[in-house]
Amino acid sequence: MKRMFVCIWVPEMLKGGIRKLQEEIRKLPIKCKMVETENLHLTLTFLGNLDENNIEKIKTVMYNLSGWKSFQVYLKGLKTIPSDNYIRVIGISTESGGNLENLIKTVGSSIGGEYHNQTKMTLCRVKDVIDKKKVKDFIEKNKNISIGSFQVKKISLVESILTESGPHYKTIYEIDLE
Repeated sequence: MKRMFVCIWVPEMLKGGIRKLQEEIRKLPIKCKMVETENLHLTLTFLGNLDENNIEKIKTVMYNLSGWKSFQVYLKGLKTIPSDNYIRVIGISTESGGNLENLIKTVGSSIGGEYHNQTKMTLCRVKDVIDKKKVKDFIEKNKNISIGSFQVKKISLVESILTESGPHYKTIYEIDLE
């Protein structure tokens, strides 16, 4: 069994700005676990544990999605999940003119797994908020921060290997978008 998900990888050119933002978040009065730079991605659907048979079926379904058109995604503005009053994730909002939301819906309904209409790129998972006002002020101050944009050209089927030092992600299949 392999723990799997489908995603869009964030390109290297944007990771420097994201790392700087994560460093600012580290200074906040919260306990959190940052997403490692090499693991930054936009999740389309989380599939959970799959056997080889199911993985091959998913590759076939993904192949049939390869006619999907490439599109632009903007990473802009901090957001909290599920809300400012109960923070479990700090992420960056995405804007794509509905393209990312449509892709998530298409991939999720075709492949299955857990997927959400709320698009974002996770920066950290929050374990405890020590001073909610300071954290909320930081989020408000950065609600319109622009990280940049990129052209989505591929979607990837990724294995998540859990280790003591954190997850290690390995792309096992990807398709090109037109």
